[in-house]
Amino acid sequence: MKRSKRLDTVVDLAQRKLDEAGQALAFIQQKLGDEQGKLTQLKEYLVEYRSTIQTAGAKGLSVQAFRRYNDFSDNVAKAIAQQTQQVATVEQQIEQIRRHWQMLDARHKGLLKLRDKALLEEAAAYERQQQKELDELAGRWHLKKRIF
Repeated sequence: MKRSKRLDTVVDLAQRKLDEAGQALAFIQQKLGDEQGKLTQLKEYLVEYRSTIQTAGAKGLSVQAFRRYNDFSDNVAKAIAQQTQQVATVEQQIEQIRRHWQMLDARHKGLLKLRDKALLEEAAAYERQQQKELDELAGRWHLKKRIF
C-alpha cells in the first residue's frame, strides 16, 4: 500500500478528532452564553428588587420586613457572586478547549501537508519510472534499427 493511502487513514482520524473538538468548543460557548444570560438576569433582578425596597422603604417598613428584604437582597448578591465565578470557570474551560482544538487543527494541517508531500513524491517516482521505461524502449528500438 502506498504511503499516501496509509496517511489517508491517519488524516481521516485527525479530521474526526478535530470535528469533535469543534463540537465541544461550540457546546461550551453556548454554555457560556447561557451562564452569562443567567448572570445578567440576576443582576437585573437585584436592581429591580432593591428599587422595590427603596419604594417600600419610603412608605415605611417594619424592622422585620426590612430585614427580610435585606437578607433576600444579600442572598441574591451571593448568587450573583457564585454565577460570576461560574462564568469565569466556563471561560477558562473555553480557553482550554480552544487551545486543544488549535493543537488538533495544527496536527491535521501537518498531516495534510505530509500526505500531499507523499503524493508528490509518488507522482515523481511514477514519472521517473515511466521515463525510464520509455528510455529503455527507445534504446531497444534504436538498437533494432541499427541491426537491420
